[in-house]
Amino acid sequence: MSVAQRRAQVGDRLTTIRGWLGERSSGAALLTTRANVAWATAGVRAHIVTATEAGVAGLLVTAGDAWLLTSNIEATRFRDEELDGLDIEVVPFDWWAEAGMDVAADRLTTGTILDDTDLERDLLPARSLLSAADAARMTALGRVARDAVEAALAALEPGMTEDALAADLAGRLAGVRTPVVLVAADERIARYRHPLPGPARIERRVMLVLVAEVWGLHVAVTRFRELAVPPQDLADRIAAVVEVQRAMTDATVSGATFGDVVAAAQRAYAAAGFPEEWRDHHQGGSIAYRPRELVATPGDPTPIRAGMAFAWNPSIAGTKVEDTLILGDDGRCVAVTGGS
Repeated sequence: MSVAQRRAQVGDRLTTIRGWLGERSSGAALLTTRANVAWATAGVRAHIVTATEAGVAGLLVTAGDAWLLTSNIEATRFRDEELDGLDIEVVPFDWWAEAGMDVAADRLTTGTILDDTDLERDLLPARSLLSAADAARMTALGRVARDAVEAALAALEPGMTEDALAADLAGRLAGVRTPVVLVAADERIARYRHPLPGPARIERRVMLVLVAEVWGLHVAVTRFRELAVPPQDLADRIAAVVEVQRAMTDATVSGATFGDVVAAAQRAYAAAGFPEEWRDHHQGGSIAYRPRELVATPGDPTPIRAGMAFAWNPSIAGTKVEDTLILGDDGRCVAVTGGS
């Protein structure tokens, strides 16, 4: 994304926030979650600790101005590296000051200041609808994530531990954050839907799951490596879960709802002879500035729109399928983590 493109996107998003302020007769909004700051600024990294939802900087928006509020520790980095070319001023506060960010916001504004929770009803659909630049960034990230996962699996040798495979994957992702890395070897695949990596050794098969993040945007991908020919029962399950994924992708069309996609999955599970498996794991949902913006549930009325991205992840005990898809204006779902 060029500086000009980023300036234009940030300008549009600040205008959107200001519209919400007008609707609520409020003077300002202070966004402090990593996801919302990244969305509004087209990629500012507002965090130090990657495991937290809150960042170390807040974006304060009024009818005429925008400031990034952060401690004196972080101010120079934000000016030099995060806000280059943007019309957003950094306002530092002393790191030891009690409620320093809130005090700074009160000093710069008058009236009610809305926070992330107050605006989440509007922020969720806004974050979930990708701009062309967002989609290009997600596509680039998808290729990097897919290639890293597939290369790590190709390089493993029987007897490698799950922990070692996770470490190998991380080493292939320089510059990419990894909010989720799951690894399961052999029997652990069927026992756990969310298997954290551990000391178990990989002998016959392994599942590797990655959620990767850059610019605040996320992609999700799951891959397996079979080191031995799967028995027939497992092969049947693998084929069945692929059919469920196909049914979910086919149901991902503009004008449908998240609930329609779940219903399509339920029908496909039943047709494949596994009618109850959908109950044992969520089936995925939309993905953008959070690893899942919204997890789809039965009857969910959330509408599907072109420009949204999805990571559907149907699973049957022992197997799973997951890729990140973007629904284009032409009605096609393109898998940004799809085949090499």
